[in-house]
Amino acid sequence: MKGSKHSGQPKEGYTVNDIKQLVKDKFSSDNFRRMVNGQEIQDNGPVKFAELKKFIHSNTAIYVRQRMNIGSDMESHNTILFALQDELREMSTQSIDSKCMICAEKKQCLKFCCKSIICTECFPNYFIQHRYKPTCLICHEVLVPETCFKTSQFIRSLVQLNKRLSHYI
Repeated sequence: MKGSKHSGQPKEGYTVNDIKQLVKDKFSSDNFRRMVNGQEIQDNGPVKFAELKKFIHSNTAIYVRQRMNIGSDMESHNTILFALQDELREMSTQSIDSKCMICAEKKQCLKFCCKSIICTECFPNYFIQHRYKPTCLICHEVLVPETCFKTSQFIRSLVQLNKRLSHYI
């Protein structure tokens, strides 16, 4: 499945459940994220799905990414990094460009406790270095994921990964 293409055609008047079924038929599982135009196709109401449906035409690529729950640590790492890019788009940044405490450049930055400021470009590496735990750059307090991140799926995946990683410590 890695790096492969699979084609499929939903029926006329398709729903989000039809797309889920199409993916399930191709991969024998429904444990996947389905993405189109940078947004996840999910059960979040017919209005939201109707908006996404506008981007689905003949030959439109729907990206399918396995959800994190089991598998190797490298798969978990890659899944978190993939999801983190979406999560960073959802997170609130400073209203004006701020000076990042890591690269010292003025950019769109995230603010955590103790006035620590980090740009969205530096955050992924900092996050990995701190074992996937949001950590204040000043006081080094490990923050509760719910205070930093927006989507419940990402938070659950992160908690799950941290539980797995804690077995290796």
